[in-house]
Amino acid sequence: MFVAKCVLFFVLQILTCHGEFFSSTSGLEKLFETEVVLLAELQQYVNEINQHAEALQSEIDAIRLEHLNAAEGIDDYLNNPVNAFRLIKRLHSDWETFEGSVTTDSSRSNYLEAMARHKENLSYPSQDDFVGSAIALTRLQQTYQLDVAELASGILNGVKYGTAMSWQDCFVLGQHLYALRDYNHTVPWLQQSMQLLGEQSYGTESASLDFMEAVVDYHREMGAHESALTLVNHVLSIEPEQRSHLLEARQHLEELITDGDKNGLLHMTARRPGDYHESREFRMYEQVCRGELAPLPSEQRNLRCRLRKSRFGYAPFKLEELHLDPPVVQLHNVISSKDSEFLQKTARPRIKRSTVYSLSGSGASTAAAFRTSQGASFNYSRNAATKLLSQHVGDFSGLQMDYAEDLQVANYGIGGHYEPHWDSFPENHIYQEGDINGNRIATGIYYLSDVEAGGGTAFPFLPLLVTPERGSLLFWYNLHPSGDQDFRTKHAACPVLQGSKWIANVWVRERHQDQVRPCDLQQNHEISLHYRDFN
Repeated sequence: MFVAKCVLFFVLQILTCHGEFFSSTSGLEKLFETEVVLLAELQQYVNEINQHAEALQSEIDAIRLEHLNAAEGIDDYLNNPVNAFRLIKRLHSDWETFEGSVTTDSSRSNYLEAMARHKENLSYPSQDDFVGSAIALTRLQQTYQLDVAELASGILNGVKYGTAMSWQDCFVLGQHLYALRDYNHTVPWLQQSMQLLGEQSYGTESASLDFMEAVVDYHREMGAHESALTLVNHVLSIEPEQRSHLLEARQHLEELITDGDKNGLLHMTARRPGDYHESREFRMYEQVCRGELAPLPSEQRNLRCRLRKSRFGYAPFKLEELHLDPPVVQLHNVISSKDSEFLQKTARPRIKRSTVYSLSGSGASTAAAFRTSQGASFNYSRNAATKLLSQHVGDFSGLQMDYAEDLQVANYGIGGHYEPHWDSFPENHIYQEGDINGNRIATGIYYLSDVEAGGGTAFPFLPLLVTPERGSLLFWYNLHPSGDQDFRTKHAACPVLQGSKWIANVWVRERHQDQVRPCDLQQNHEISLHYRDFN
């Protein structure tokens, strides 16, 4: 009950942080290493006092078991969003609780001094990491329509990937979602927390029932009357005489339910009109990510796979047509596993939070919640691998790669995603001084890793979902031959459900590309105008 007694008094604190962790899976190894060191320090303290506090030791054993499970496959462990959330949550809150438990012990000074040194030198998650990992879990829950009980059990889309969340994990997540005013997601996580608490050996103890009573107040304030009533009935079933004060609360809740009462935070904070996440377009995007919306068989009938001869003497390209108008193709086995790994290794020390161009058209770029990834840019002349990526796109398409932007290698973090967007610039885009290369005529995405679940590239309007395939290249044109935007090419990165997604983005500008793709004298973009303001 050690954490159970402390969690009610849990206050979110911003910890020392060296970089951002939630937006890229590659940095989570540093957090895992931090916890390895912290665990050793805590174990040393417990050994020194030689009087093992039973509850504290149970927490150590639980984390030890977590690390033993992780040792069977550290990458799989860290790429699991539930494991990542629990790792960040432990470092963000539980370890502070452990420290607090020893402040009154005379032998605590060595331990606390060691922990202070570690805070100066090791990597810790920030408040932003904690918020980001919490939001990522709810994003996965919503996009893939995951059952909260299964998600808390470590089951993602019917597959058991990792360790289950504790009742404390679920409560802290629900508590934080409450602070974020995401009440629709708060309710099921608090429900799951209380269910798991009731299943513990101490679930019928008075301290646990006190905690459940406190959670009843959360539900009542949100207007989740049924959830509050269920919890009240559970507490009364265990201690009917000691908790008789709840009888009046039960009667009141029953009356509210009978009257169909709609008061409470759940009903006061409905999404604003015009919220993109409530739009038909966004729902289509989520359906494509889930595989519920796909091209009809009649639309796929004329698609072909063929070999395309290399102009530079490389092996023929294995080309698969995914869509004809606009043309979207995938080239298979374009780059080797060795080059994919090399590009990831080269990018790791340099990656930082990915940014997006301002929607105002100012030409400025900034980090945004609708894109959670980290990336690093490289000139194509940097090394043999980057040169090869440029050569393959130019070889296949015939486009002049002298007018391509720098290569961007990106890694998607916990539930990493990029909501629907166009790669081409809008008409009001302000180009930076000296930028005379025009709009982005074409996009290429090299998949540098397979992704175990989720993480596909979705085209809501086609509708098309492309599954990441290591070594392949996805290619399409962003502009009509007239140079106007092709609004049908709006696309997105579906949230990564399990695994680590690495890609390399290639954006080719339109300057001097008329030999390959002559510009039509007449505008021919009417076919896609419908999708400019789809909602």
